[in-house]
Amino acid sequence: MGKKTNRSFNGRGKQGELSQWKSDIGGKSSESISNLTRPQLYSLYDEDITKSEDTQVYEEIKRSRGESQEESLEPRLGFSAGSTMSSSLEPRVRRQWWMKIVNFVFAMLLLSVAGISYHELSRHLHDNHLLHPDFASRPLSLGVEISNAVTGGRIPEWGAYALEGILFGLAIPLMDYVFKTGPSHSSIGSIIRSVNAMLGVTFGIRKVEWSSSLQAAGAWGLLNIILWLLFDSTKSMFIGCSSLGLLACVSCYSDVSDKSQFLYFMDFYFLGLLLFGKLGRYLFSQ
Repeated sequence: MGKKTNRSFNGRGKQGELSQWKSDIGGKSSESISNLTRPQLYSLYDEDITKSEDTQVYEEIKRSRGESQEESLEPRLGFSAGSTMSSSLEPRVRRQWWMKIVNFVFAMLLLSVAGISYHELSRHLHDNHLLHPDFASRPLSLGVEISNAVTGGRIPEWGAYALEGILFGLAIPLMDYVFKTGPSHSSIGSIIRSVNAMLGVTFGIRKVEWSSSLQAAGAWGLLNIILWLLFDSTKSMFIGCSSLGLLACVSCYSDVSDKSQFLYFMDFYFLGLLLFGKLGRYLFSQ
């Protein structure tokens, strides 16, 4: 029995040694095969470099696929975003159009009232010499005669004066557009100051004891230049006011008996268009 067990142990030991020898030979053969298949310069490079190159190639492929998917989705997203934006902007655009219409109607009404009030002021402007009542209102009355001739008398007098107020209010904004005048938006404060200046001048002409009508008209003309420099000082306003004053003088040339009356026409309509110009700029800049 002892001999048999020794033989079995010896056989197992030989088999273990044989398997270990085979594994050693297999490992060496695999290393030699890998050395033969690798390039000669492979030893100069690290395995991490090849792995990083593989990952870079993989990331580029993945990125290109993602960009193509995004490009395919962009038209759909753009269409949906555009539709939602257009639907959300429609109420705002409508509201803006309604606000413009309301502002335009309000501007027309306010200029009409200002035109009627301007005529009433011209009727009560006079001094103690050659400027008698209703004299300064004659150019405005000429506008009523023109409207009656065009419409056959269908428009009442107050309607003609209202139309003149609208034309006066539109004159300076149109001249700003023609002369490319920079932004000179009027404020409520400047309009109130212009109205106070107009009322103050007319009150001073009526109540101050002037030595002659020429003295009063000359002082008023110098005051108009100062008011233009203080309230506006734009070229379009000066040209418009001067042109209206000259037009008023020409239209009533047959009624003028003294050169001071020419200056009265020039002064009154210069200052009047200054007021309407400030009002028109404020209303049509809203």
